[in-house]
Amino acid sequence: MKTYPLCLIGLENQRVLVIGGGSVAARKAASLAEAGAKPVVISPDLHPELQELLANARISHVARPYQPGDLAGAFLAVSATDDPSVNQQVWQAAQAEHCLINVVDDPSRCNFILPAVVRRGEVTLSVSTGGGSPALARRLRERLEIEFGPEYGELASLLAEVRPQLIANYPPQERLAAALRLVDGPLLDILRQENYAAALSFALAELAVKSTL
Repeated sequence: MKTYPLCLIGLENQRVLVIGGGSVAARKAASLAEAGAKPVVISPDLHPELQELLANARISHVARPYQPGDLAGAFLAVSATDDPSVNQQVWQAAQAEHCLINVVDDPSRCNFILPAVVRRGEVTLSVSTGGGSPALARRLRERLEIEFGPEYGELASLLAEVRPQLIANYPPQERLAAALRLVDGPLLDILRQENYAAALSFALAELAVKSTL
């Protein structure tokens, strides 16, 4: 299945639904909450992980089965029930509402699929097999988790912090090269071996010399 990768933003301002209350629904709701959404979970009962999310105010809960009309105004929905008839109803309602919809384990009733994701601060690494092999996507994600540690999140934060200095000191045609010098330099090693403050000091010193153009 061919895919077009993108990253959704602003989910905290959108109506997002998860239909179902089991372990799969819990994983989907947790992932959406990590992306800034506060999913509305519609299910008579909640898996313990969903109960924890609810206790921490990361989701809201409608304690009943799915009903027609629940998708009104929804931007995105995930249907994670074990009832094919309910999943079909959710799919049809999503089409009518022009809503992004993922029916778990049923690519024919999806207009988006969820990749395996590794988050390191603002860095998001994702792997998709186009729905063909979630097991392979999982193994690749596990390799990424080993390869890319938390220091990459710190690196992204640091580079965002020094970006105003980069813009001030370098004309547009030189900024990419200057930024890549930082990315390819010893910043990661400094973060690993010392701390954020030391890496920030190094980056600012590297950018302190203004362009001669």
